[in-house]
Amino acid sequence: MILFSSKNYSNFHQFYSIKLGIIEDPSNRARLAKLLRFQSSVEETPTSLADYVKRMSEKQEHIYYIAGSSKAELERSPFVEGIIRKGYEVLYLIEAVDEYTLSAIPEFEGKKFQNVAKEGVSLTENKEKAEELKVQFEPLTKWFGENALKDQISKAVVSDRLAESPCALVAGMFGWTGNMERLALSNAHQKADDPQREFYLKQRKSLEINPRHPLIKDLLRRVKDDPEDQKAKDIAVMLFRT
Repeated sequence: MILFSSKNYSNFHQFYSIKLGIIEDPSNRARLAKLLRFQSSVEETPTSLADYVKRMSEKQEHIYYIAGSSKAELERSPFVEGIIRKGYEVLYLIEAVDEYTLSAIPEFEGKKFQNVAKEGVSLTENKEKAEELKVQFEPLTKWFGENALKDQISKAVVSDRLAESPCALVAGMFGWTGNMERLALSNAHQKADDPQREFYLKQRKSLEINPRHPLIKDLLRRVKDDPEDQKAKDIAVMLFRT
């Protein structure tokens, strides 16, 4: 058992390429998944999926994760704001292969994985309040999707995952996240004329807006007063680019 101690785990992990094995060896995915370790929003040292599941609250249905270049970057991501505020743990995937690895595993111990940079995250408990916000901000979401950012986004929706940020660009369930796009663009061995790569890079993301943010509230007021407000359009473009 010395081989699996925390002291020796890092070398073992690299030597046996567990993460690549999960991608390439479907028959052994369940067994190999038990050996995975990732950075976490609640642990100082890498944690296993089994320990994550043990820490899950009764109301939590998914294993949440997000991928990026560093833990520090991911801790500041708007995608984790609402989830962490809710008291849920988020796994931070910081190795290039990590997002591909978890994409190959549908679930672990009966818990499905949820990439928090993609559509499908729902933290709402008060469905009635959520519907009220959707109706209240419909003039703004329609304006984003049909006017100000009609050539940049697939749609705009009211978010319940954002706590502090005004908005975030969210990938579709089968689309590439910003991290996947970054990896594809930085791959020196990638073919320049790869049709699949170009298809995913050209896919539009949806814009999720935070209905509690002052800037979003001000935009709603401006758009209701004048849909052609140039300052409102300039703010929309700024939000999209940042």
